[in-house]
Amino acid sequence: MLEEPTVPAAMRELFADLADDEERLQVLVARLAEVISQAIPEYRTLPDEVLLAGVRHTVTAGLGSAKQGRLPDSDELRGIAEIIADRARRGLSLAAILDAYHLAGQEFWTIVAQEGRRRGFTDTELLPMIEIVRRWIDGVTVAAATAHHQVGIDSAREDEARTGAALRALLDQPVRAESAGVHLVQLGLDPIGHYAAVRGRAAEGVTAPALREGFPPGSSVIAVVDRDVVGLLGAAVVVDERLGTFGVGPLRPAAELYESGVTAGRAFAAAAQLHRPGLHTLDELRLAAVAATDPEMAKIVSDRLLAPLRDKGRYGDDVWQSVVSYLRHGFRVDETAAAMHVHPNTLRHRLAQFTVLTGADLRNPADIAETWWLATVDPPD
Repeated sequence: MLEEPTVPAAMRELFADLADDEERLQVLVARLAEVISQAIPEYRTLPDEVLLAGVRHTVTAGLGSAKQGRLPDSDELRGIAEIIADRARRGLSLAAILDAYHLAGQEFWTIVAQEGRRRGFTDTELLPMIEIVRRWIDGVTVAAATAHHQVGIDSAREDEARTGAALRALLDQPVRAESAGVHLVQLGLDPIGHYAAVRGRAAEGVTAPALREGFPPGSSVIAVVDRDVVGLLGAAVVVDERLGTFGVGPLRPAAELYESGVTAGRAFAAAAQLHRPGLHTLDELRLAAVAATDPEMAKIVSDRLLAPLRDKGRYGDDVWQSVVSYLRHGFRVDETAAAMHVHPNTLRHRLAQFTVLTGADLRNPADIAETWWLATVDPPD
């Protein structure tokens, strides 16, 4: 906690006189507003009454605390923060706002020092006044930066919510072409363009800004709501796998984006089940997408092929891993055995035991398909 400044009684009286004299207060406020407006172009966009009201509030709070020989309290800082938030919502940059406070602080000090000298204060006696003005400006600067930053966060959340709402309106249900075109315009996209829907989930710790930066700028719009990702792409893109897992639908006109969204959702569900991060389409996943999203069939096949192996404990697991590796190495015994660091005859024995235990023949296309199915997805417990 900052130590309150020591302000002599005579100086408190000076601040009190300025605060209580309405005519002089109006002149002081007008002068500070003039200095700000002349020096900082962004402030010229504010209506005069808005600028004057904000300056008056700040000056009144400053004089009120100074005449009591203290720094601004939480209520005064909260009031100033509300003014800063309004400035931020009106488009003023934080740099402009901080410059305004420093310029106004310098001018305020000049005017107060002149009044002090008129009352007979020496420069040495004015030093405490310099200190309280400096510390007051420092406190207000921190409040200003915090308020401006919060407005930026709130604005980004509102923009994210609006973008997400427009995207969901296009992707969550069928929409007439006219309404779909309006939503595309709201998103800054060409209403007669063709776009591919995106659905997915951001990786843990990936923020919405980082996600948007990961998608090429231009014809893509991405929004994140509780880590769920929705978006539209105007062209094929490559995305860093570390950003998350996403499904992409086919390019479609505005009125058919719902269908693209359904396909994107299926691709995402399959990629997530297969533990494949990055951007995926059904054309790429093909049968793996079907296998990953049909748990009922996976259970039927698992009961036939995996249940007998589970009864054999660790040996059954070795047999299953050998079969999976055999499939992934293109049914080549020597290559599979080398990858598993076992003798080819050991591998042949395990493959034969797979047939003995399950009845599945790895020369039968139907049995191969079922085995591949289970090797592709997480088998049910």
